[in-house]
Amino acid sequence: MRVAPIGLFYKDLDQVIEVARASSLLTHGHPAALASAAAAALMVATALTGASPEDIFDEIGKRCCNESSDFKAKWSIIPALLSTPPEHVLKNDGLGEGWVAEEAVASAMYCFWRSTDSFIDAILTAINTDGDSDSIGTITGSVIGARLGIEAIPKKWRTTVEDSIYLHDLGRKLWQNRCE
Repeated sequence: MRVAPIGLFYKDLDQVIEVARASSLLTHGHPAALASAAAAALMVATALTGASPEDIFDEIGKRCCNESSDFKAKWSIIPALLSTPPEHVLKNDGLGEGWVAEEAVASAMYCFWRSTDSFIDAILTAINTDGDSDSIGTITGSVIGARLGIEAIPKKWRTTVEDSIYLHDLGRKLWQNRCE
């Protein structure tokens, strides 16, 4: 859930993958965790370009699913679950509760895809689960935020978070100094 700045900073998708994997490797060396880190950063990088959820899904499928059968198993079922209510999907018999990386990333993609034009709806879907709601919410928020921009986030949410001035400044600096 910590790779969103990588997707914000790097434009080159190969570089996004390389840096995200390296970042994950420090604490999460399992192939599914490495694929998930790459996927989460790619979700941000591609959402910034205005890519559709379908295109984001396909791009990640091409770039990450061959790394881990665990990741591929969760990622590949997302489209079939889009019309199923979250209370059934964000459970162990769906995408899982998000306690492992591939479940959290797939769940975030599900939440994003269901509400691509509403930051509030995407986040509320992500955090109203019995599972690892902070991870799912963080990943979902980074992707929907990249797609819709800061103005889509309710002002109260933007200004009352701890260290909001520092975080806004850091985000601006990452964006302004984006790596070609």
